[in-house]
Amino acid sequence: MFYQDHVEEFMIAGDQDVPDFGGLESKQAKLYMDLIAEEFEETSNAFADKDLVEVADGLVDMVWVIMGMASTLDIDFDRVWEEVRASNMSKFVDGKAIKNKDGKIMKPDSYFRPDIAKVLSGS
Repeated sequence: MFYQDHVEEFMIAGDQDVPDFGGLESKQAKLYMDLIAEEFEETSNAFADKDLVEVADGLVDMVWVIMGMASTLDIDFDRVWEEVRASNMSKFVDGKAIKNKDGKIMKPDSYFRPDIAKVLSGS
């Protein structure tokens, strides 16, 4: 995904480690978790204020910092995305979704969990 490439370009220009081999315990990973929380809060506030421009900005900012976290942790976002996408698509039976009263798509017997560990290990 070119989004992750763009963020990595920014990170390198900003002298951040891509990846940061300190993993989940690294200062950089903790920074990105804080940024994700901060951007989520700002976007939630914009949503409550019915400010579409700020919601749009917040959505992109959230994706940006999420991509930064993925790059920090050496996670190939595209590969994980495809695994989760395949799992999500297994929720449809004969092309149809089963929904609860709130509209949430439910998990039928055909559903399978994404194997994120397999993707992360490169298998």
